[in-house]
Amino acid sequence: MAQYNITVDDDILKGLFSGDRGVAQLLEQVLNQVLNAQASEQLQAEPYERAEERQGYRNGTRPHPLTTRVGTLTLRVPRLRNGRFSTEWFARYQRSEQALLLAMVEMVIQGVSTRKITAITEELCGAKFSQSTVSEVCKYLDPIVEAWNGRNLREHQYPFLLVDAIVLKIREEGRVRPRAAMIATGVNEEGYREILGITLGDSESEASWSEFFSWLKQRDLRGVNVVVSDSHSGLIKALHAQFQGATWQRCQTHFMRNVMDATPKHLQAELYGKTRAILDAPDMATARLLMNKVVSDYGEKVPKAIQTLENGFDDITAVLVLPERYRKRLRTTNGVERLNEEIRRRDRVIRIYPNRDSVKRLIGALLMEMDEKWQTGHRYLDMQEYFLWKEEQKKQVKQDTKISMIS
Repeated sequence: MAQYNITVDDDILKGLFSGDRGVAQLLEQVLNQVLNAQASEQLQAEPYERAEERQGYRNGTRPHPLTTRVGTLTLRVPRLRNGRFSTEWFARYQRSEQALLLAMVEMVIQGVSTRKITAITEELCGAKFSQSTVSEVCKYLDPIVEAWNGRNLREHQYPFLLVDAIVLKIREEGRVRPRAAMIATGVNEEGYREILGITLGDSESEASWSEFFSWLKQRDLRGVNVVVSDSHSGLIKALHAQFQGATWQRCQTHFMRNVMDATPKHLQAELYGKTRAILDAPDMATARLLMNKVVSDYGEKVPKAIQTLENGFDDITAVLVLPERYRKRLRTTNGVERLNEEIRRRDRVIRIYPNRDSVKRLIGALLMEMDEKWQTGHRYLDMQEYFLWKEEQKKQVKQDTKISMIS
């Protein structure tokens, strides 16, 4: 362990306990003397000393602020002509500084406002970090989030795809505008859920959704068999164009709201139970029988609600073709809605995002964190029965094709 001879000014000692800066001034003086001594060790000569062992010459100092619990110190770091002065102090400080930066980033992800972070860091470190500084720190996330959000998806197949959008407010061109954050969640062939990515669109138009689905396919999204979503017209048109041959399952939760909105209050509970029975039917044939009965009994009482039921029947019961164990998880977008709730919890703190990059940074980091939990948690679905069912479906199609050719 190196030992250094330190001298302390008498005035600093006298003022050590008389003011707020006494300890900081003492520490600053001591550390600057240590830095000077370390420079002498590396040069193997004191300032202005003539020595054959000298390894170089000094070239003044540079100021280096160091935030500590006793205040901000200004260190005079030696500069060398023929090399770079090195000390372990700054490596250690950089590690602790990096830990602080990561903590600040984590606070932002968890929904803590930049104002609160400023207050917390001031209390912990004795120095105030501005809101702009906190925002700049969070940009460390950008390359990490971008790499995750743009990762190649070819490693897995995703038989089940769930998509939804959440509207966020973003400041653009001096105005606050609503923008659609489109999110896709997939269930891979191993039965684990994955958050596949997020993009921002001007609205939930067909063009925005088509661009989103094209982006997923460019990242090698494949094997999609069932897509679950609400019935937004732009989304549905884009789905049919981008995932031809896939089955669309309309979210039953959204559908029930549509039916109830068209039903008088005194009949809502009654019709809800009847409609729920259709959705819980064991097979398509039973569901259709129940639907016909409801149409017969309520067609004249609530014509708008019944028209909604008839128009949406095939889409809300599409999941009935799957084995029973998969129906409950795939008949609604409730899993995505719960993800949206987590986003909203942060969004209530942010309220208005300064730009699109800040949305991708914050929401992307949150989704990345949730995705990691899903990957290390319990398997969402056991896919073995699904693939056996799919093989049976292929055999049935081949058999039906042969029969039709013979006929």
